[in-house]
Amino acid sequence: MQIGVPVPSGRRIAVTSIRGGAGKSTITALIAGILRQYRPDRVLAIDADPGLGSLALRLGVSAPSSLRDLAATRPLSWEETAAHLGRTPEGLFVLPAAPKGAVADDLDHTAFQYGTGRLGRYFSTTVIDCGGGLVSDLQRGILHGAHAQVFVTPGTPDGALSARAALNWMALNGFAPLLQRTVIALVSHTPNPDADLDRAAHLLSSGTLPVTLLPFDRHLAAGIAIAPERVSMPTHAAATRIAADVFTRSLSAP
Repeated sequence: MQIGVPVPSGRRIAVTSIRGGAGKSTITALIAGILRQYRPDRVLAIDADPGLGSLALRLGVSAPSSLRDLAATRPLSWEETAAHLGRTPEGLFVLPAAPKGAVADDLDHTAFQYGTGRLGRYFSTTVIDCGGGLVSDLQRGILHGAHAQVFVTPGTPDGALSARAALNWMALNGFAPLLQRTVIALVSHTPNPDADLDRAAHLLSSGTLPVTLLPFDRHLAAGIAIAPERVSMPTHAAATRIAADVFTRSLSAP
């Protein structure tokens, strides 16, 4: 598995969706945890949602600081940087967008760049949980700097059609190279798969991008901190495929 191979520089993987509620933070938490499991070096998960991002909650981490604070202080060493980061029991580093309970409504791409500009020297891989949508300056800036992308969409025909429209928009707005390094995560939000899920998979798989179905998982659906040992084997296997696929694609970026 290529997840553990050396990288030429720190890889940035953006996790995006056309709207909130698709399962983006859950996918970010899962694939960041899997990358950390297979890599011998440091892996970081960043919540870049300017609203009330839920990544730290999903990872069960209470970080001492935030992306906004990191942008303000701009630490110059690993020791200074590490003081801002939370860490899971498995060793994944975590950086929320704003302090617990606050909204990072002043988070823009300039602040994001100030906060993350030096992180590439400390981390082999950074997984970025983006806010919903694609057109804000923050989202576009993150995508321009990403080595690969996981695009998350609900497992419904409407979700698949919205995803296709969003991907077409990306192709026409300067992100065609990133699309070649994109994988699609189709998330099932109901316990009983039906024809809608099959139709959604068909709508997306008719393109050239790889599509992986993340099956319904009762533990993940509870919306609490993810305990890796409680994630079902089919869900873990699907998340591992997504992580391996997107990381491998990130290696082809300069």
